[in-house]
Amino acid sequence: MTGVAPSSADGEQATSDRTGHGATEEATAGYVRSPSDVLRLIVFATITTVAITLTAAFQSDVLAAEERVIEAFTILTPTVERVIEGVIVWLSLITGLALLIIPLRRKRYRLFGYSFAASATAYVAMAGALALLDRPESEVLTRELDDRAGVTTLNDATLQSFAQLTAVFIVFGPFVTRPWRRAGAIALAITILLRFAVAARLPADLIITVPLGATVGVAVLLAFGRPDRRPTMAAIAAALTDNGLAVGAMQRASAGARSTAFLATDQNGRSVFVKVLGLGDRAADLLYRGYRYVKLRHAGDLRPFSSLRRGAEHEAFVALYAAGGGARVATVRVVALVGSDAVAIASDRIEGRPLTEIDDVDDELLHAVWEQLAALRAQRIAHRDLVGVNIVVDDQGHPWLTDFGLAELSVPDRLLDADVAQLLATTALAGGVDRAVAAAIEALGPNPVARALPKLQPSALDGTTRAALKVHDDLLEALQSAVATACGIEEVHFERIERISRRTLITAMFLALATYFLIPQFTDLPGVFERIETANWAWFPLLVLLTIVNYIGLTVALAGSVPDRVAVLPTFGAQVATSFAGPLAPAGVGSLALNVRFLQKQGVDQPVAASGVGLNAIAAIATHLSLVVVFVVWAGQSAFGSIDLPNLTALAVGVGVVALLAAIALALPYTRRAIVERLIPVARRAISGLSDVLTNPAKLAELFGGSSLVTVANMLALFVATQAFGGGLAFATVGAVYVVGRTIATFAPTPGGIGAIEAALIGGLVAAGMDNDTAVPSVFLFRFATFWIPILPGYLSLLWLQRREYI
Repeated sequence: MTGVAPSSADGEQATSDRTGHGATEEATAGYVRSPSDVLRLIVFATITTVAITLTAAFQSDVLAAEERVIEAFTILTPTVERVIEGVIVWLSLITGLALLIIPLRRKRYRLFGYSFAASATAYVAMAGALALLDRPESEVLTRELDDRAGVTTLNDATLQSFAQLTAVFIVFGPFVTRPWRRAGAIALAITILLRFAVAARLPADLIITVPLGATVGVAVLLAFGRPDRRPTMAAIAAALTDNGLAVGAMQRASAGARSTAFLATDQNGRSVFVKVLGLGDRAADLLYRGYRYVKLRHAGDLRPFSSLRRGAEHEAFVALYAAGGGARVATVRVVALVGSDAVAIASDRIEGRPLTEIDDVDDELLHAVWEQLAALRAQRIAHRDLVGVNIVVDDQGHPWLTDFGLAELSVPDRLLDADVAQLLATTALAGGVDRAVAAAIEALGPNPVARALPKLQPSALDGTTRAALKVHDDLLEALQSAVATACGIEEVHFERIERISRRTLITAMFLALATYFLIPQFTDLPGVFERIETANWAWFPLLVLLTIVNYIGLTVALAGSVPDRVAVLPTFGAQVATSFAGPLAPAGVGSLALNVRFLQKQGVDQPVAASGVGLNAIAAIATHLSLVVVFVVWAGQSAFGSIDLPNLTALAVGVGVVALLAAIALALPYTRRAIVERLIPVARRAISGLSDVLTNPAKLAELFGGSSLVTVANMLALFVATQAFGGGLAFATVGAVYVVGRTIATFAPTPGGIGAIEAALIGGLVAAGMDNDTAVPSVFLFRFATFWIPILPGYLSLLWLQRREYI
C-alpha cells in the first residue's frame, strides 16, 4: 500500500500546521476506534459509578456537606446571583446551539450526527441517574432559590443541559484543534464553577453530570469512530528528514497490532523500517498493562513511562544496548517526533521473513534463535514478547530480534524465566517439541530451562501463542513433559499465574446477587433472634444424624458407580472428605477430582474411575430431577399455590422455544466446540461405565438407591430444621421446596452453592406460606448442619486418607 488514504467524504477539510521540528500535522484520513477512547470510557464510567454509588449510599452525609458548600457561597447578594444566573443560562443556551449549528453551516454532517446523538443520549442518561438517586429536597437550597426571587427553580433541566454540554464537548474534541479544545474545557469549567456559586441544584448532582456526560461522549466516539489523526507518510518523512535521515518514497508495512509501520529508502538506497507510535498506542499500552496487573500475579510490568516520547526512547535504547551485547538486532537510525502526538523510530530493515513463515526450521536455526536469547540473558534484558513475528530470519538464515516495545533492563530472574517459557512455546510451534527443548538446553543449560517450566502454561504465554496452541491440542502438554524429562524433574509444580480468573469473576457476581437477594430477608432481625431463642434444639441431634445418612448415601452411590469392589470405610471417609474439598472449587469440581483419585488408589483403572464418577454425577442428576417431579406433584398447590401446571399448548410452546434457543446455541462455534471437547468425552466415558453397571443389578441398586438416599436425607434435614423453629409446612411441601431450590442453585458457580442455596430455599419456603422470621433461621440451621459443620471432619478425614495413602 502506498500513498495516503483518501480523506473523508463528508466535507472534512485538510488542515495543516507546523509543529515541533517542522513536522506536519495533516488532514483526517478516515475514522477509527481508538484505544484512547476505551481507556477514557473506563475512567469516566468508573468515576460516574463511584459518584452515583457514594451519593446514593450516604445520602444524609452528602446532603449535609452540600448544604455547607451552598452556605459558603451565600456571600453574594441576590442581585449579583441573578445576574450570574442569567449569564449562565444564556451562555449555556448559546453554546449548545452553536455546537449544533456550526457543523451544519460547515457541512460537517457527521459531526452534527455525533453531537445530536451525544446530546440525546446524555439527556436520557442523566434523567435515569436522577431517577435512580431520587434525592430529597434541601431546605438550604430552597431558601437560596427563594432569595433569588424565583429566577430559576429546582428542576432537572439544569443538570441535563450540563450533561449534554459535556458530552458534546467531548465529541467535538477530535474534530477541532488543540487551542479550541483547551478553550472549550476552560469555558465548561468556569460555567460549572459559576453554577456552584449560584446554586440551582445540589453540588453532588452537578459533580455527577460531568463524568456522566463525558462517558456518553466517549461512548459515541467509540461506537462510530473518531477522526484518524495518525501522521501521514508525508509528515513522517518530513520529521525523519528534519532529524538527519532523508528518506524517499514510503509504503505501509505490516507490523502487528501494536503499532503502525512503514518501509522507506534513504538517500544511499538502504531500506529503512519506520515504526510510528501515537497516542492510541500509548493508551493501548496502558490498557494492556492494566489488564495484566488485574489478571496476572507478578506480571513484571514496571510503571508506565511519563510520556509517549520517553517510551520510544526507552525502546530504542534497549535495542541499542542489546545489539552492543552481541544480540542480533537491527541498528536504530533515528528517533523523531512527528507533530506533537506521535514518535517515529527508524532502523535498518531486515530483509527476511518471520519465524512463523519459515517452513523448514532446522536444528541450526533453532540453536541460533536460542543463542539470541542467551545474549539477552547475559545482559539481564527481558524481551517479553518473543513471539514468531518478532523473530525475523534473514536471507542467510540468521535470526534477528525485533520490537523491544515491552523490553526491560536489569530484570529479576522470574522475567528471564518467562522469556524462556515463551520462546519454548514459540520454537516448539515452529520446529517441534523435542528439537525446541534440545536447542534450549544446548544454548542455556538445563537449569534455566527447568526454572521456566512452572511458567510454561497458557496464562503466562502471549495471546497469539495461546491461539496457536489451541490448534495443536496436545503440544503444550507434550512440551511440559519433554522439558520435565530432559531436565530430570519428577513432579512439576506450576506457578500460580492468574490473580483473577473468569471463574472468579463469575463466582463473585453470583455471590453478590445472592447477597442482594438475602439482605431483604434480614429486615426483621429482632424477630429472627426471637425465633432462635425459642427454638426447640431437641431436633438438632436428628439433624446431625440425617447429615451422616447423607454421606452414607454418597458412599453407597460411589460404590455402585464402578464394577470393582471398594472398601467401605475408606469410601465413607472419602465422601466425608469431599465436604472439605468440595467448597474449595465451584460446581463440585473438587469432589469429583477427589473421588477419581480415590478410586484410582483403590485399584480402579483411570478411565473406569473417571467414567464411574461421571456416571455417579449423571445418576444423581437423574434421581434429583425425578424427585422434583414426584414432590412437586405430591405437594401440589400447598407448596406453590400461585403456580399452576401448564396446559399442553403452553408446554408445547415452551418446548418449541427451548428447541429454538438450543438451535441458535448450536449454530455458535463456541457452543459446538464446548460440546465436542467437554460434553461428548464425558458422556462417552459415562456410557462405557453404564454398560458395565447395567449388567449388575446390585450395582444399579447401589447407584440409584444411594443417590435417592442423599436427596431424601437432605429433604428430611430441611424439614427437621423447620420443625425446630415451629414448622408449619408439611413434609411434601418442604421436600418440593428443597428439590426445586437445589435445582435452581445448581447453576450458581459459587463453592458449595454458597449464597445461592440460601436465597433459593428461603424464597421457596416464604412462597409456600412460611413466615420470613421462621424461614431464615430454618435455612441457616439446615446449612449449618449439612454444610459448615462437616468441613472440619472433612479436613480430618482428608488427612487420614493421605496418611493411609488412599488418595
